[in-house]
Amino acid sequence: MSVDENPAGHRDHARPTRSIARALAAAVTVLTLAACGLRVETPPPVEPSPDAVEQVRARTVADSLALSAAATAAVLLPDGAVEPVAPVLADVTSFSDQHADQLGGVYVSGLPAPTDSPTATGAPTTASVAEVLEELGTATRTALADADAVTDGPLARLVASVATARGELATRLAAATGVEVPSLVPDEVPPTDPAPSPTSTTSTASPTPTSGIAGMSTDDVGVLAFVHDEAGYGFEVIAAKLSGDQRSAALATATAHRDRSEDWAAAAGIDGSALDPRRASYTLPAGLEDPAVSSALARTLETSIADAHANAVALADPGHRSTLIDGLRRGTVDAAAWGATPVPFPGLPERAQQPG
Repeated sequence: MSVDENPAGHRDHARPTRSIARALAAAVTVLTLAACGLRVETPPPVEPSPDAVEQVRARTVADSLALSAAATAAVLLPDGAVEPVAPVLADVTSFSDQHADQLGGVYVSGLPAPTDSPTATGAPTTASVAEVLEELGTATRTALADADAVTDGPLARLVASVATARGELATRLAAATGVEVPSLVPDEVPPTDPAPSPTSTTSTASPTPTSGIAGMSTDDVGVLAFVHDEAGYGFEVIAAKLSGDQRSAALATATAHRDRSEDWAAAAGIDGSALDPRRASYTLPAGLEDPAVSSALARTLETSIADAHANAVALADPGHRSTLIDGLRRGTVDAAAWGATPVPFPGLPERAQQPG
């Protein structure tokens, strides 16, 4: 009898079975050791690099938080705690906090901070009122440039509103301290004439468009023609109810808005066509003989101009928004000249419109 056969003539399967068992035991041992930490180390998770849109958002948030901190510090100084400076600094703090909040605040990845990362050093150095004004100018110019360039339309609209609010705060703070307003226009955006007051006869129109705006449809541009025409009609009626300097200002404003309406209608190619949305007359409130009612209507008309231009900012292509952003700013300035209360988000009626 051979060693591989039993008395019945069958082969012995014991040895192959024992070999398989030893192989399985070895595999279990390897897996057990791997579970105990004998494995190839994987790199730790890396915080994603922000894209261009996130960089604009984060930069606007950072500037807002810096402005809030600077104004909070400045109001504690003797020259910051007096009228009329203190109320403006309070608005800088409040508006900037709201800006940061509406923009989403500081981005937190959820990843642990590197052990060699810098740590916070506590409260910022006390800022002077002059430094707050300088920071407002710089932050306004940055936001204006970002609003024109960012690829995200809704973010462009929000940042343009933030830039407009910052510009108004800078103008108010400069007036309160009796100094010159810092430059509020980025180098790549052509400057415009200073904003007139209601007693001025200077035109309030923005730079004349020479063509349609890239990214906007004919109907989109037609909305701008419509709101300027409505404002022109309204100010003509207001002028008829006023006298003296206010009458002259209202007439000048009416002419400016009528001209602006013609410019936009021509840019859209709808002037005199069936697509032209403009009307022969518009519904106005009663009681315009009362100067208070007339001023309220003037504020409403200019605010509508600002709102329409802000909406257009979200529609236009990057790099083609400067005229629209300027329209937002000018509508806001002119509404304030007729007594509108400063708000943190000019041109954005869906957001909080109270200073608090």
